[in-house]
Amino acid sequence: MGNGIHHVNVHASRSDVWTFIRDINAWAPLVPGYKEHTIYSDNQSTWKFTVHYGVVTKKIHVNVRITDWKEPSEVKFTLQGINQRFTGAGYFKADEVNTAITRMTGSLSIESTSPVAKVLQNAFDKMVAELTRELTIAMGEVIERNKI
Repeated sequence: MGNGIHHVNVHASRSDVWTFIRDINAWAPLVPGYKEHTIYSDNQSTWKFTVHYGVVTKKIHVNVRITDWKEPSEVKFTLQGINQRFTGAGYFKADEVNTAITRMTGSLSIESTSPVAKVLQNAFDKMVAELTRELTIAMGEVIERNKI
């Protein structure tokens, strides 16, 4: 199973961070390899992106289901591969450090049953950790640039 967790201190209020996290349209395009997404409801969407692990490049289509919106601090979700065999879960969390700084945490765990992922397990694990880090950093940077 690939796991990633990353923390960033965002120079914005928890309210500003929550406003961003709450809007999937705001952060979905920041996923490395993002191509497109479609939102069907507050809790259901599909995403398409391309990932690179090892010498393999894969187009990934995934169902994303929001399992919990905990305003003002956390969103939890599950993942189910559509065209690849994997499941996963993750969250984004905002903890107030003070009124001007929020510690944002991104977490992602993906388990693949794909034969390719099993062969390239080390690369797969590294890819999940790197994806989590890149996305969390990118979200923090956008929040800081766009804060009121």
